Amino acid sequence: MSRNRASRPSRYSRSARLGELLREIMASELARLDDDRLELASITGVETSVELSQATVYISVLDGEAASSALDALEEHRVQLKQAVARTASIRKVPDLSFALDPSISAGERVDQILRDLADEAE
Repeated sequence: MSRNRASRPSRYSRSARLGELLREIMASELARLDDDRLELASITGVETSVELSQATVYISVLDGEAASSALDALEEHRVQLKQAVARTASIRKVPDLSFALDPSISAGERVDQILRDLADEAE
């Protein structure tokens, strides 16, 4: 006997599933945008609020100096990105989008620098 999908417990929270869906849609739409400021940018993750009304889109930019211009470009394309989500996702209300640099990138670089410093001291 098959179980109703609604009765099956999901592995991930609703906000995590929506965040992953938004990440996929945004990454796809980012590739379509014709903006030089976004050339070296990639979507690394999306974090949604529990009530699903807000979403923070985290980006990584290969050129650290271009990070602020990439964030500005995303702000300018916010409406287009929300429209892409509305077209693609089957959700009642598209969350408000905000953009931020992925903090894990700088944290990883900091850890890498500490490890290099410790290796230099050991020599």
